Formats: sequence, C-alpha cells, structure tokens
Amino acid sequence: MHPVEEIVGSKWRSLMGKCILLGVSYSVSLYKSVDLARELIKRGAKVKVMMTKKASEIVSPELFHWATGNKPIVDLTGETEHVSLAKECDLMLISPATLNVSTKLAWGIADENIPLTAINFLGYQKKVIVTPVMHKQMTLTPQYRETISRLREMGVRVLEPVEEDGRLKIPDVEFIANVAETLTLRDEDFKGKKVLVTSGPTREYIDRIRFISNPSSGKMGAALAWELFARGADVVVVHGPSIAKYPPWVKKIAVETTEEMAEVVKELGEFDMAFFAAAPADYRPKNFFDGKLDSKNEVTLELVPTPKVALNVNAKRKVGFTAVVGEDVIDTALQKLQSYNFDMIVANRVDRKDIGFTSDMNEVFIITKDGKVRHVPKMPKLLVARSVVDEAKGLL
Repeated sequence: MHPVEEIVGSKWRSLMGKCILLGVSYSVSLYKSVDLARELIKRGAKVKVMMTKKASEIVSPELFHWATGNKPIVDLTGETEHVSLAKECDLMLISPATLNVSTKLAWGIADENIPLTAINFLGYQKKVIVTPVMHKQMTLTPQYRETISRLREMGVRVLEPVEEDGRLKIPDVEFIANVAETLTLRDEDFKGKKVLVTSGPTREYIDRIRFISNPSSGKMGAALAWELFARGADVVVVHGPSIAKYPPWVKKIAVETTEEMAEVVKELGEFDMAFFAAAPADYRPKNFFDGKLDSKNEVTLELVPTPKVALNVNAKRKVGFTAVVGEDVIDTALQKLQSYNFDMIVANRVDRKDIGFTSDMNEVFIITKDGKVRHVPKMPKLLVARSVVDEAKGLL
C-alpha cells in the first residue's frame, strides 16, 4: 500500500470514487500543485498527474509520484494516455496553466500533452478547469483576454489569478479545490442566475468601541458563496465583519450595521434568488454614546428593533436561515418561513457547541413552502451548502 492511502478522505469523502487529472505546466508556482493534489486526495479523489517537459525539468516527477501514488505522465506513448485518461477521469484541472498552454487549448493546437488531453476531455463533454499564471502585464494584453474569452465560450472554467500587493498570484490551493470538487460532482446549474448571499454578523454600536453582536463567523454564508459560484451563479455577497474566506472572484460588499446591510441589499436591484445566511443584530441601542463610556458608571441601555434585511430584497425566490435555541427546530422554522414569505428555510440549533456559530460543521433541517423537510446530518459547512443549493435548485 502506498503511503498516500493514509490520507485519502481524511478531510471529507465527497470525492470518493472520482478521478481528477492534474495538468502541471512550467511556472514557478507549480510547487503549489503538490499541495493541490494532496488537498484533492484528502477529499477522497484519485489524482493522476500530467506534466509538460519543461515542468518536469524544474520539479522531478518523482515528487508527484510520492504525493499521489501514481506515476506522472510526461511523454505520451502508444498507450494513448490522452484518450485513456479522458475516459477514466471525471475532470481535468490544469494548474498552473501558462499562457502558452492556455492559448494552445483555446485554438486547438495539440502539439503538447496537456492541451491535447484537455481537448479530449472536452470531446467527452467533461469539465476542464484552468488556473492561468503569468506576470500582470501579460494579462493586460489582447492575446490573454482573447484566449480567456475563447476558453470560456468553449465551456472551460477559468479561475483567474488573484492580485495581492500589486502582484498576481495563483489562487489558494483550498480555493481551487473547492471549485474542482463542486464541478466534479455537479453541473453549472446556476449559470446565468444572479444570486445574493448575506453573511456574517452585524454590529450595533453602544459607543465608539463597544457594540452588540453575536458569534456568527460568516462561514455558512461563505460556503454558500463557494458552492453557488462553482455552479455558475453570478454571486453578490453582502457581509458583516467576518473571518470567513469568500471566493475572490465574486462581488463582495462589506457592511457593519443591520441598517447598512438592509440599505445595501435594497439598492442592488433584482436577483433570481437570495440566501439570507447572515445573522444581523435584531436590536440596536436607542441612543449612541459619543466617545467612550466610563466603565466606572452604571449604564442602562434601551434597545429598539433594527430593519429586517430580508424584507428589503427584491428576489424572485428567497431562502431564509434561522438559528434556533431548543429542540423545537421545525415548528420555529416554519413560523419564520411563513412570516417572511420565504420559499425555503434552513434551520439549525445554535445552543450546541459542535455546530453552527464559529464552527466549521453544521447540522440543519431544510424546509420548503410545501412542507417538505430534509434533514442534513452533521458535516462540514461546504457540504451542507451543497445540500442547501441542491434543494434550492428546485425553486428556479
């Protein structure tokens, strides 16, 4: 048994039984591809690797053999690997993808192993993802923009580089794996749909430094944003102060107070669907104390209700979320669904420390307007989000 077997499915097992071909082209960022391969394996995938000649000259194929348990393919042989791998694997992920490799794929120039194999994947109507890497100036050229546009027209999913401190970098390994996982398991069934996600807590200030809030981390909202983005939606995230990692390619609007969140979503126009995963504060202090309150003095706060964010959104379909204390989860959720006229609501208990607020895990009940109830057992929030979006698909 190869030692890699010890980590298969160690994070979660959603990709068990799936094969992903990782194409590695020549770039200094290719060292991250080793971590990417391992991340996919930890989610249950079998990972096979194909390297360009140039890539194999700066990183030994033996490193990828160690990382995946499978010998990388550098030279195509009479085994016609470009065909057999396209049949065997469920998705091809080219990361890093140089402009050379990306352009050859876009225009069908099949003189290298990676573009040739990717063309076969498309021929078998299988998903191909590319993560382009290059200096910023190259992305400003008409050649790059035309290549990326052509790839997208062909159905290739492009995850463009992320800018940090004025330099372009390949996206985080976890970010790439999130999209690759979803595309392996689901279609782009939200393509062309404009979707709103509210996320995280809000803060209602008592004085300049003190505020009323809750322990929401924004992780559930972020998980929804990742799933919806991967499935092709045009996602807008309106979020309060949050530690969560949202997709770098979606529009994000940061707010602090519930009133700000309500005003922002009102001005965004119409959505095909809205997911209200935020936990906005329901009350704010009636009076704001300018400066800093003296901690030696007793203070009495009078609280007044804040605006209801969900009532300010123009969306054809609305999915609510409710945090429940106690065991009467379904009845409490049904009451909220009816009072807000939601099409679907997702309920979870927040008096359990192992799920919900701040946790990476959740356990929910999904309830639709027609009374259908689906229980999603405790699992990582990214997988919970997939179940929620699966159910929401039926609302479109």
